[in-house]
Amino acid sequence: MARIVINNPALPRSKSPHSNAVRVGNLIFVSGFPGYDENVQVPKGDFAAQMRLALKNVKATLEYAGSSLEKVAKVNVYLDRRADFDELNEIYKEFFGDEPSQWPARTTVEARLPRKDFLLEIDCIAEV
Repeated sequence: MARIVINNPALPRSKSPHSNAVRVGNLIFVSGFPGYDENVQVPKGDFAAQMRLALKNVKATLEYAGSSLEKVAKVNVYLDRRADFDELNEIYKEFFGDEPSQWPARTTVEARLPRKDFLLEIDCIAEV
């Protein structure tokens, strides 16, 4: 199967050596997105803003690759602070809806993230 690298030019790009996503067959593997704004900065200390930005960037990557949030099969969320879990769930529903039968599989873990101001990082796998 061909491997196709996907980089949406409209999205903020860090200097880390990774692509926004890679397509293999009919699957898209989206790299982890922190809550970057258009200037590759995160709103310091603002979990809700970072969460919405991360999901907005995941959504934009999927759409650029010919997919959508509705086609996501698996989501991984890495949290800096366990205390943000309930707020994560509420914001998550803004993007994935309130209907449990439509939610993708998900793993959420508390993890040490690579930058001190990152409060979360989100990646996913979706169908085309």
